[in-house]
Amino acid sequence: MHPDPSAPSSRPVARAGAVCAYQDPRAHAALGHRPIAFVAMDLWHALTALAIAPAAAEATAEALLREIAADATDAALIPGNERAPHQDLWVSAPAYIGGARRVIWFQQSHPGGPLTAYYAPAPQPGP
Repeated sequence: MHPDPSAPSSRPVARAGAVCAYQDPRAHAALGHRPIAFVAMDLWHALTALAIAPAAAEATAEALLREIAADATDAALIPGNERAPHQDLWVSAPAYIGGARRVIWFQQSHPGGPLTAYYAPAPQPGP
């Protein structure tokens, strides 16, 4: 989506709460050959903000999201998480987005359902 909410957009087609529909026809190999259907608005805005020019914001966000997705790993394959369901949640390596290293999650809404990309929840402080 463009940083200007009044500007037209060709990819994200609808907003629903904190996510926008994202029409990505690509099947990402690292994500179980599934496309990304939704992107969290805060993530989308952070990715578009990395563009060199406003006219390139959407293309920049799309390219960055594809690169982040290409390096994602099924969370069930991460040591200590072996009992997690396979092909349900994918985790990216930390990427610099907006000056901070952030992990992106790609998660299904239900088994076989669409994938949503969003920032991993912040770790909760211990007792």
